[in-house]
Amino acid sequence: MIRSRLFPAALLFVVATALTGCDADKFDLGMLDNWMPGKPKPADQWQPASAITDGATLYAQNCLGCHAIAPHTGPALAMDNPLYLAVIPREVLTNVITNGVPGKQMPAFIESKGGGLTAKQIDNLVTYILGNKKPIDGPLPPYSAPLGNPAAGEAVFTTYFASFPGMTGPGSITDPAFLGLVSDQYLRSIVIAGRPELGFPDYRSRVAGKAMTDQEIADVTAWIASHRTNEFGQPLTSPNP
Repeated sequence: MIRSRLFPAALLFVVATALTGCDADKFDLGMLDNWMPGKPKPADQWQPASAITDGATLYAQNCLGCHAIAPHTGPALAMDNPLYLAVIPREVLTNVITNGVPGKQMPAFIESKGGGLTAKQIDNLVTYILGNKKPIDGPLPPYSAPLGNPAAGEAVFTTYFASFPGMTGPGSITDPAFLGLVSDQYLRSIVIAGRPELGFPDYRSRVAGKAMTDQEIADVTAWIASHRTNEFGQPLTSPNP
């Protein structure tokens, strides 16, 4: 039994030695790797998920399904949206990826909360995402702010949103089914950054020569959020991370 196990390796040694000119001193046992079909190369060998450190790889494995990069589209904001990246602070982005958004579709990715990433991997992922940031001219609205006046927001919606297709009705930004999946902060992010990949421009470009003011952004966000209702038509609130 022992001899039968050693025979293939011994035969390979003999053949390899012959091919090197029968000079055993120059034979490297590592050369046997070339005679062992199916043996994975080091780069192809399995690695634990925690060993992956490349931000682009982490994004492709954990984020791309929802946050597709333009020109592709996903159900959530693309993480190369220049205005979104310009307004979101690094610590907020890190917190959202780490802890998720309670009660919404964004899960926690940190290992301690059932996710698959270490704190170091999340930091590398955030660095990769923010590496797409581009300079934006002029002052920008704050990433987060209290909700404004819903009554005033209806007029703002008519001025800046109504001319774009799909803004009302089933599947729109005011659809209670959609609003049940997203937070107020996500709505504010869409109002500011738009969804250019879907034909919906950012807050500066909806009306030629007229950017939305901070108050208009707060008011229209409040009006959109006011359409968040349960199956009985009763208003619902949302966390605002």
